[in-house]
Amino acid sequence: MISPLLPFLIDAQVRADMLLAATRRPVGGAESGGQLLLWLLIAGVIIAAVCGAMTLGQRWHHQRSHHSHAALFTGLCAAHGLDRPACRLLARVGRYHRLAQPARLFTEPEWLEPAGLGSGFSERSEQITALRTRLFAETALKAS
Repeated sequence: MISPLLPFLIDAQVRADMLLAATRRPVGGAESGGQLLLWLLIAGVIIAAVCGAMTLGQRWHHQRSHHSHAALFTGLCAAHGLDRPACRLLARVGRYHRLAQPARLFTEPEWLEPAGLGSGFSERSEQITALRTRLFAETALKAS
């Protein structure tokens, strides 16, 4: 006994299969082009973010190495022709006095008084005196 609804059920099943096949994404069709565009957009955003971060990092590094108290101190050491050990000794004196601007050592001779330094500098007092004479004798000669 065949039900009179059987042809309608078969027809409904065939139509459902056709609708399901029509809604599936075709491989390599127009939908894959949209996905490719989306992935390219995401890659572009990531590249732009990396480039922006690198630019900001480079700007920060340039500011730090060219427009800072430490850069001024290094430049003054080079301008006065000081070698590396002399610059390290001056930097150590600046740290001892807790100077926020170590370049003050080049303008204020009282920081280089051996008597004003602690016992840690007693063995280097001759070098500090020589540095003070070298830095400020030129200023005294130019002033006179």
